[in-house]
Amino acid sequence: MEGLTKFDAIYVVLVFLVPGYVFLSFRNLFVAGQPKLTKDQILSYVTISGVNFTLCGWIIYLAYSNNCSVPIKAASWVIVIILLPAIAGIVWGTFNQRNVIRRLYHWVGLTPIHTIPNAWDYKFSRPTGEWVLVKLKNGIQFAGFWGTSSFASDDPKERDLLIERVYTIPDDGPWQPTDKSLLITQGEISTIEFVPVKGVNNG
Repeated sequence: MEGLTKFDAIYVVLVFLVPGYVFLSFRNLFVAGQPKLTKDQILSYVTISGVNFTLCGWIIYLAYSNNCSVPIKAASWVIVIILLPAIAGIVWGTFNQRNVIRRLYHWVGLTPIHTIPNAWDYKFSRPTGEWVLVKLKNGIQFAGFWGTSSFASDDPKERDLLIERVYTIPDDGPWQPTDKSLLITQGEISTIEFVPVKGVNNG
């Protein structure tokens, strides 16, 4: 039995690897804590690509069976191999981020393992605008506002925080804003309290 030709190899990669890689790449943009894509995940690429081609391969078939022009045939490949997996990845990732899929499971009485691996990634992947009170291991406390310009690392080896605006905490009275931001490095944090914006009188 002869081996694959170069054309066969390209076809296999396009059909059975690329769509899965594209899908997971776009999905992971919206789901925190996912591992970086590597060749070790080839089974996932193949599985997702197979489902994609089963559902959408008819688009390519129509282009060829109707003897469409070369640009239309090329466009059918781009749609099936790249565009549709990218859209599906964005939709799936957004649904995961908003817990739509998990709520559907709960609705039918199932409790699946969460796709986000830890509470840190779960909380900080949803910046909604909150007051935070960070207590360090040495007992020092920092108050601040956590918003869209704040940042939490999603690298499990470097759990640092950037709080976009720091507030001072007087003994009596509302928190007082400053013009400072705050970077807290890994290993310094003891606890973090989150308070809804309406729950603190910031003056």
